[in-house]
Amino acid sequence: MNDLLIEIGCEELPAGSAVGMAKHLAESLHAKLQDAGLASGPAQYFGTPRRIAAYLPGVIAQQEDQQVERKGPAVAAAFKDGEPTKALLGFLKGAGATVDDITEVETPKGAWVMVRQTKSGESLQAVVNTVLPDILKTLPVPKRMRWSDQPHEFLRPVVWLTAMHGKQVLPVSVLGLQASNTTLGHRFHAPDPIPLASASDYLSALEKAYVLADIDVRRARIVEQVQAIAKEFGGSPVMDEALVDEVNSLVEWPVALGGRFEDVYLEIPKEALIQTMQENQRYFALLDATGQLMPAFITVANIESKSPETVIDGNERVIRPRFADTKFFWDQDKLSKLADHQPALNDVLFQKKLGSVADKTQRMAQLIPLLAPVLGADPVESATAVSLCKCDLTTEIVKELAKMQGICGRYYATRDGHSKNIADAMEEHYFPKQAGGRLPSNPVAELVAMADKTDTLVGIYGQGLVPSGTKDPFALRRATLGVVRTLIEHERNLDMADLIDASIATYKGSLGDIDRAGILGYVAERLRGYAQDQGISADVVDAVLVKGVTHPLDAMARMHAISSFRREPAAASLSAAVKRIGNLLKKQGIDGELNVSESLLQEDDEKALFASLEKVTPGVQTQLETRQYAEAMGSMSSLKEPVDAFFDHVMVMVDDEQVKNNRLGLLQRVHSLCSDVADISQLQIKG
Repeated sequence: MNDLLIEIGCEELPAGSAVGMAKHLAESLHAKLQDAGLASGPAQYFGTPRRIAAYLPGVIAQQEDQQVERKGPAVAAAFKDGEPTKALLGFLKGAGATVDDITEVETPKGAWVMVRQTKSGESLQAVVNTVLPDILKTLPVPKRMRWSDQPHEFLRPVVWLTAMHGKQVLPVSVLGLQASNTTLGHRFHAPDPIPLASASDYLSALEKAYVLADIDVRRARIVEQVQAIAKEFGGSPVMDEALVDEVNSLVEWPVALGGRFEDVYLEIPKEALIQTMQENQRYFALLDATGQLMPAFITVANIESKSPETVIDGNERVIRPRFADTKFFWDQDKLSKLADHQPALNDVLFQKKLGSVADKTQRMAQLIPLLAPVLGADPVESATAVSLCKCDLTTEIVKELAKMQGICGRYYATRDGHSKNIADAMEEHYFPKQAGGRLPSNPVAELVAMADKTDTLVGIYGQGLVPSGTKDPFALRRATLGVVRTLIEHERNLDMADLIDASIATYKGSLGDIDRAGILGYVAERLRGYAQDQGISADVVDAVLVKGVTHPLDAMARMHAISSFRREPAAASLSAAVKRIGNLLKKQGIDGELNVSESLLQEDDEKALFASLEKVTPGVQTQLETRQYAEAMGSMSSLKEPVDAFFDHVMVMVDDEQVKNNRLGLLQRVHSLCSDVADISQLQIKG
């Protein structure tokens, strides 16, 4: 057993592609070799902008020989008059055997011809040569290319191929290259070929050649260096994880360097400067102890320069004109107020059938009378916030830096003297921006966010543009979940059915008949996912949502109550009883409400159940009206004993029609009361 190394070296790969490609190479190769009985231990993968590599420990050089049994035709069909038939001769030819190799085996269907052979195991070289081309064809790359006059395809031109099994070169070929024990180091620091004595020398040999091939080690080096330089500046770096990963995919030998820029640019919103540094230059911004942006940055070079001050100066020269452009846009925007941009929203298309962004804000404003009292938002502030919330879309900075939408609105609203509630709503009505992200922080921001997201949901879904698979261009999933989360986590007492109806009304029939039930079903699915993410079991979620509950806060209260109830001793018995009663009523075709007469009660156990119902029902109804669902389920649990006794000793389907219907009515009352919070027959309770 020896370690196996496969490295494919190429011209610089696009940022972010090496990790996925290297992982796919290693995992796929490991799976193929494991299936072939050649590999056992876990695979490792390495990658830089110029290489992807798979490293598999404990790989054997040759498969073991295998005993193979091949079943031929039935003996009766194999010979005729003592001579081999065509069927037998064809089987022997395909098996590479002769008549002398035949044995006969008895089966339940009679005697059959069998040939037992020894199949020689394949070599590691043969297996890798077979599977490697197919693995490379399935690499996760967006677009392949050809180079020179070669017929081969890869993401970038391939330069070298390294393949070693222990200390030996594994003589495989792929992409027009023959494998060797030679790799290449850093393009500038160590450009000459590097021979490897063994596969296990791979990482150490490359590190001596200024290449950190281990992705995690290189990433940790970047973070360590950036934090060290930030400390020298007296600040802390904005360590955006995506930025760290991107920088990691751009360098083989990271060297962090710090630069500065002029204080005059600090009057620009810091988010705009940070976005410019991160997205345009892959720089790390620095914040001081108060969270304010410092006039400095950190860049990560892919070279250990003899003159680092020259590299720093070059980066400072690059960032200044970008900041100067942003400052120009900021100065231009200062010439007008945020409200001055409202007319321009008529020219900004929201969606073809839904009109302009101005049309959208007008529909949003019509939801204020419903939302403001529920959220405790000031109607006047809310109206102002709705009218301004999209105005920054036509500002110069947002035209240049699209991710600044909302953020610029907050700065401009503050500059124009609007209240903090209104200013925060400019940015926060886009919240949450990702799964589990922040929600709006004040009632006005909540209102604008909910009005915006609900209008999008109704308008887009109303056209039948339902998200499918990974396609969700209008982010309906995130928008709907944002509304659901806000209502639940901020404890807002609002039924989504009322909000959907109000939003549908704002379209005034322009979309035709909108699938209201479909929209509410879509909301229910988002609520289902949210509840299960909170640890509520699927059967509890189903038990509540099957009742058609469209009030998210109320639904969660019911789910928590049922989650507690299902752990009670009475839960299994009462759940089974409700299911049994439901099946019985359905079998009898009973839809309407049956009357129950105390005078028709005959058996002691049915009288006891009636008395228990009379005692429990008033209190349960009061608890349900005040949404004390846990207490209501506790009260219902007291029905376990009388319900069990009823089923043990009372015959329901008697000949006397009046008595039978009276007993069915009694069970119907039990079913109705116990199913009020949720359909507990849906619960999957062991025992």
